[in-house]
Amino acid sequence: MVYKYYKNQNFEDFACGRVIYGRAGFTNYPVKIAYEVFNRALEYTDKKDNITVYDPCCGGGYLLTVLGLLNPDEISRIIASDVSTEAVALAKENLSLLSEEGLMKRKQQIEEMLVKFNKQSHRDALKSVEVFYDIIKKRGHDPEITCFTADVLDSSQFEDRDFSADILITDVPYGDLVSWSEEDDSLNRFLTNIIPVLHENSILVISTDKSQKIKNECFHRLERFSIGKRLISILQLIV
Repeated sequence: MVYKYYKNQNFEDFACGRVIYGRAGFTNYPVKIAYEVFNRALEYTDKKDNITVYDPCCGGGYLLTVLGLLNPDEISRIIASDVSTEAVALAKENLSLLSEEGLMKRKQQIEEMLVKFNKQSHRDALKSVEVFYDIIKKRGHDPEITCFTADVLDSSQFEDRDFSADILITDVPYGDLVSWSEEDDSLNRFLTNIIPVLHENSILVISTDKSQKIKNECFHRLERFSIGKRLISILQLIV
């Protein structure tokens, strides 16, 4: 797959556990892929700014936090949900880094660790805090953040939500760390269940492993490509 947007940028500031909170058991999404697929999705949207981004399988919120930092001028609202309350709690912590208050709290934590352990990694993390701070100050406004607990296999949990996603982007469960709670075509059930939070121009970016097949008549495929172990499908609702 040829990258169209990623141009050998250095993304070391975004490493999980450096400034962005990490925790055992939560998967992370490669930063360069996140940057690439978001911008590919943006190609298909009518809106080029004031974008509402939603991840319904957000885990610890790493993907959304990275996108909020990499695309501050395009994204105005970030919505995260997961079936796990522990995941949503971590996502809230990470998404708080998109505000000056949350980032300064994290800076204080890192400074305390530097005093206690005197590690170079903590000095490097403080430099990354300054990179994030510059992004926040140049942006001039904090994105609206919404986090909630929801099971994507329960359609009732997406009825009457007060948002409509311009771009839905998610890394669905697979592999050793996370998996679907059910095996009966869960991926396609999920896609049907989230239709109430989409509009006619919504773009979906769905990352799966290569064994999972999207066969849902409500959507048509705009792109599909492989990057490493991931199969990425860019979809749009059929109206």
